[in-house]
Amino acid sequence: MIEIHLLEQLVAFADCGTLSGAAEKLHISQPALSRSMQRLEEELGVTLFERQRSRLTLNDMGELAVRYARNLLLQENAMIQQIREADRKKRTISVGSCAPVLIPDFVSLLSRLFEGMTISTELTGDPRLPDYLKEGRYQLAILHKKPDEETFYSVPVADEKLFVTLPPVHPLADADGLYLKDLDGQTFLLYSQIGFWDELCRREMPSARFLLQQDMDVLGELVANSAFPAFTTDYVMERSGPVTDRMVIPVLDEEASVTYYCACLKEEKARFRPVFEYFQSTPAPAQGGFDLL
Repeated sequence: MIEIHLLEQLVAFADCGTLSGAAEKLHISQPALSRSMQRLEEELGVTLFERQRSRLTLNDMGELAVRYARNLLLQENAMIQQIREADRKKRTISVGSCAPVLIPDFVSLLSRLFEGMTISTELTGDPRLPDYLKEGRYQLAILHKKPDEETFYSVPVADEKLFVTLPPVHPLADADGLYLKDLDGQTFLLYSQIGFWDELCRREMPSARFLLQQDMDVLGELVANSAFPAFTTDYVMERSGPVTDRMVIPVLDEEASVTYYCACLKEEKARFRPVFEYFQSTPAPAQGGFDLL
């Protein structure tokens, strides 16, 4: 059995062209490298080099050996990466979420139920989130629509409703409720990480302008000190407190009220039974997060 380090040294020699260059690259002595190449020839039973007084070069068999060595080293590297990735996945629960609000509480819940596991989360407004769950990119997903029951197992976990906040002097501030189309053409302050809500707002208000903010605290300051409309939800208000100095008006579009579902592939139901049992035994919160006590 040829040792991998001999093939690595052969490839290093081919890349550098000289024993001295390869020895320096490999951080070994030149005599040690020369002995390794002789050992490789002995194990193969083939001469790989043309030896001259002051020069060593690969012959035809040596060039062939280098090509095979490169392929074997690539396969070895691929094997290592795939095994490491499989091990990482075994120790990691990957979660895809369509909205940001549930992520902190959901991570806390998973960390408690699956002690020692790494919890990885990704926020995405991509409508293909169920497909990504099916393909194995995620093991669990938070969806804003009930997924296909033939493929997925899911339970409801929370509700959320969208509101628009307007300064009292805004022409629509006295409305009891508004559709998104009523707000089209205006300029909004908008948090950049809102998942599927972003697609809904842009679809229903194609002529609106959005001033995106990546920092929630900065967004709050801008909302408090500007006349631009902004959005909030009952879930956010329950956790952060009521909006002050603004009129908070419900958005009437059907898609502005959602129920979130925790979902996995049906064949993964047993693995995540503690999660589903938690939600089935605990009244789903309309707002405010999960009771982790």
